[in-house]
This record gives sequence, structure tokens and C-alpha cells, in this order.
Amino acid sequence: MGMLILTLVTLIMALSVRVLLTLPWEGYIFSLKNFLHLSYVYGVLLLGFASIYTILVIEGIEAAVPVEEEGFWPLFLLMLYFSAMMLFSVGNGEIVPVGAGRLIAALSAFIGHILPVTVVWTIIAKSDEQTFEK
Repeated sequence: MGMLILTLVTLIMALSVRVLLTLPWEGYIFSLKNFLHLSYVYGVLLLGFASIYTILVIEGIEAAVPVEEEGFWPLFLLMLYFSAMMLFSVGNGEIVPVGAGRLIAALSAFIGHILPVTVVWTIIAKSDEQTFEK
């Protein structure tokens, strides 16, 4: 069951990034609409990575240490914190990825760094297209 949930979470995360990168990005670059779209995708990624770590730990696969929390919600909140540190700052001070968690942490950090660059690149490319059309 855990692997099915992992597959669904990964699919949802990939689709949310795909939707973000295919948005028209019309109007001002720093609009509320663009901010909300980007925030939504980061929220999906954050919850997705937290879910992946949580499922791995529940399935008995060591992904991060130390994990001393008992019960689903305390564990999920700890993994949510860890996911935020990896996605936004690559700071993994008190929780360290191990085993399969290392690959997931590296992927999370990569996405956290490359997504803003990709969004800016897409906006610039689309604004260049609009400039050449005029």
C-alpha cells in the first residue's frame, strides 16, 4: 500500500510542476496570481516530500535520523519540517538523511533550487516572445 501511495504522491508532484511551467504568466511578473501559483506548487512539493519521507519511515525504510516521534502526525510534522529545510534552504542540521532518504533529499534540494530558475527563465522567454510579436 505504501508504494502505491508513493507513486501517487510522486505523480501529483510532477503534474503540479508541469502545470506551473505551462501557465501563460500573463501580466506583471510579480502579480498575486503568479505568486499564488508558485506558492501552490511549492506547497504540493513540500507536502509530497513530507509524505514520501513519512511513508518510507512507516514502511521500515530508514530515511532520516533521528526519528523518535511516535504516531503518524508527529512523524509527518517532523518530516514536513525536514522537507521544508531541504526544499527551501538545504539545511539539515538536526535531522540527517540516510539510506534512501539521501537520494530523496538531494532531489528535493535540486528541485528547490532549480524551480525558481526555471520559472524566471520561462517568464523571460515568454516576455521575449511577446516583444517580438509586437
